[in-house]
Amino acid sequence: MNYRNVSSEVYKKFSEKDGNEYIAGDYALEKILRFISHYNVKRVLEIGLGIGSISDAILKFSKLNNLEIEYTGTESNEFCLEEIPRNVEDFSKIALYSSLKSIPKNSIYDLIIIDGSDDSLSQIKKHCAKNAIIFIEGGRASQIKTVQEIFPESKYVEVISLRKPPSYGPFHQKWTGGGSLIATNPSVFQSASIFTEKIKTFAKRRLRKCIKK
Repeated sequence: MNYRNVSSEVYKKFSEKDGNEYIAGDYALEKILRFISHYNVKRVLEIGLGIGSISDAILKFSKLNNLEIEYTGTESNEFCLEEIPRNVEDFSKIALYSSLKSIPKNSIYDLIIIDGSDDSLSQIKKHCAKNAIIFIEGGRASQIKTVQEIFPESKYVEVISLRKPPSYGPFHQKWTGGGSLIATNPSVFQSASIFTEKIKTFAKRRLRKCIKK
């Protein structure tokens, strides 16, 4: 399904762009693409498009694999709004809004990606499909807490890597970043998938400690 190829290609492309501090890491991009396939996602909402790394990866991936993806995004930063049309190959396929509260009330999504701040995040529930999943890119502890408070029956897992960041690009920490996956109203299938991902995360944390030694 071209997960790794697309994520690596897009990360390298955006690493060379102005404003590359707004991009997602290559591992986070790859996991998002895998989740789209694994959970059969058709409708995506990205809160905080930045300069377009995530949207470009998803739209490129959907084209390569003949997937029908309905894409909506929010962004209010003037610099990012200028850069997104230049950076995203299929920008015309994005329904762009300034904030979450600007999105039509009847718009429902299978996957919501949180990659930026939005003061109206509390309204996210009305845009979630019955078994929607939420991916929060990076460390964003306050947003994880907010989402868990909105969905008290949700299941959560932190997604981490054992991958070093590429030598190019803006990130130079020991491990390339991941994010957090939340199943808002988990089905049996989603609960099993979250459990499997937790086992992987536990194993990776143990390996990280061994590598440090």
